[in-house]
Amino acid sequence: LTGMADAGTAAIFPKLPLGILRQSTLAGAIIESFLGTGTLEIPPGAEQQMIGQGIGLHPFAIAGFMSLIVNALALLPVGVTDGGRISQAIFGRKGKSVVGAITLLTLLIAGVSGDDLFLVYFLFVTVCQQGTEIPMRNDVDDISFVRVLAGTASVIGAVLVLFPIQ
Repeated sequence: LTGMADAGTAAIFPKLPLGILRQSTLAGAIIESFLGTGTLEIPPGAEQQMIGQGIGLHPFAIAGFMSLIVNALALLPVGVTDGGRISQAIFGRKGKSVVGAITLLTLLIAGVSGDDLFLVYFLFVTVCQQGTEIPMRNDVDDISFVRVLAGTASVIGAVLVLFPIQ
């Protein structure tokens, strides 16, 4: 929708800053596939001048971008989020605690090193999403290999969405 808009319509599209659009490798690749390669590139030495410049995107594209980020955060294996439930199904209760602690530590390190999104999500998960999970109906039997692959693919997809463009 963004690429097919005429000049008059494109002029009134909301602009998202490059700094926000570059926070996701996967979403950035999707945007560049529609708007052209190099759309999100920042030339060396021009980081400070260009980071606040915006790119006009259709409101549906902005909603899609934000939903990718929100769903990727929900798929991280921490707390009682969707990712926490997936990790409990794959690793069990003890394994979920270990994977969750590693993920929380990674979120904290990424947040302290400069990514505000991860720091805010770390605080949110620590305060609001810690608790006991609703027990599964069948906690004894192992899950199928196909479900393990689906859960692993979900986490890999979430990491691709959350990994920033370098």
